[in-house]
Amino acid sequence: VGTTTPLLLDVYATWCGPCQMMAPQLAAAAKELGDTVRVAKIDSDKYTQWASRLKVGGLPTVIVFGPDGVEVDRIEGALMKDGLINLVQRHL
Repeated sequence: VGTTTPLLLDVYATWCGPCQMMAPQLAAAAKELGDTVRVAKIDSDKYTQWASRLKVGGLPTVIVFGPDGVEVDRIEGALMKDGLINLVQRHL
């Protein structure tokens, strides 16, 4: 809290093929979006409690949190760069 930018969170696992495929797409989207959004990744195997708390059912799961820290959107499954950008821009 205390920020005015949304957070794009990628919940992934190292063994997940679609997650690995999406990683460079997420990096490209983050670069294009610049400081309009914060981007973070969390390994669901290392942080099982967080994955459970976030109610992650499949991988990858991309969650958008508004500036107030409340979840505003989520998509399960790999997204390409444009899909990630569109997901975030709906909440800017």
